[in-house]
Amino acid sequence: MRLWLFHPLIFYPLAILFAAGLILISLAPQAWPRAPELQAGEIQNGAVVLETSAFTAPATGAGQSSYVTRDIWGDAHYLHIAVQPNRGNPAPTEQGVRILLKPETAALLQNRPVTLEVTYNPTPVNAATGLAASLEGNGPSNWVSQTIAAQSATVRFQLPARAMIDAIGLRAISTEQDQAYGVEIVRIRAIPGSPVAGG
Repeated sequence: MRLWLFHPLIFYPLAILFAAGLILISLAPQAWPRAPELQAGEIQNGAVVLETSAFTAPATGAGQSSYVTRDIWGDAHYLHIAVQPNRGNPAPTEQGVRILLKPETAALLQNRPVTLEVTYNPTPVNAATGLAASLEGNGPSNWVSQTIAAQSATVRFQLPARAMIDAIGLRAISTEQDQAYGVEIVRIRAIPGSPVAGG
C-alpha cells in the first residue's frame, strides 16, 4: 500500500514548495538593505538609548559602509560601520553612518551639550583604531574623535550643543589606509546636559 504523501498530485507540489523555501532562506531577505528610518530609541533616566532595533535602518554617507547583524527573523542586533580606504580623519562635510532620530527624540538633545557613550566590539579583522561621533543636522558636522582599544569597551564623547539635530553620526577611523576598517556598535547612550541658549 502506497503512502498518500507520495501521490504525484501531493508529493511534487510539496517538493516544489520545499525547494522554493530553501532558495528563499538562502537569499536571506531579512538581511537585505533597507531604506533609512527614523528611530525613537528608549528614554532611560533622561538619556536616549539606541540599541538593537534602533540600528535596523541607518543612513550611510559617502565613503562609508554599514551592515546590520540580524537574526533569522530580521530583527537587528548590532551595527557594523567601516570607513573606505584613504579617507583619513572625518571632515566637517562628511556625515558618516547616521542613526536618524524622530523629532521628539532629537528635541531632547537639541541646544544641549551631550555626553555620548558608545559600546563597541572590535571586528575580528580590519579593526578600526578610532571612532568619531557627532550630533548632526543642517550644516557641517562637528566630529569628536577617540582612540578605541582592540577589545570590547565603551568610549565616551563630549559633544557640543547644537540646534536642529536630526541624527547621531558615527565614523570609523583607521591609521591604515589600504582597505576598509570598521567596528561593531553594540549600544549608544546619549545623555543631555543643561540647555544652552542659542546652542
